[in-house]
Amino acid sequence: MQPMDVERKNRLYDNFIAALDHLDAEHREPDRWEEECLSYALGAMACGMFLVAEVELAAFSRPVHERSPGALAALASKPPRFNKDMLRHGLDYVRQHYDQSHASADMPPALAAGRHDLQLSLGLLP
Repeated sequence: MQPMDVERKNRLYDNFIAALDHLDAEHREPDRWEEECLSYALGAMACGMFLVAEVELAAFSRPVHERSPGALAALASKPPRFNKDMLRHGLDYVRQHYDQSHASADMPPALAAGRHDLQLSLGLLP
């Protein structure tokens, strides 16, 4: 992994933790919008799709009045799925099992190839 990718990945991890710490400071669980953003960011980090994770973490911080009314309406009909503890556990899991520095070696070949193809198609790899 290139040094810039390691720095970017670590910054994403820190920003994810900061988002959860923000919720802790407000003594609340994430609302449906925030939960969706954090879960998508987590999935993107697991896939090495750092730009997508950055976009989702930025959307997490979007004030309520700037959130898409259509997206809020769609989310309102969905039940909550993840709480802060689950998201923290998910981040720990991603850090341990999907870290770019060793993930491809630990993955089944078909999964590693699919991940590589997805990253190429999204322009995330040269």
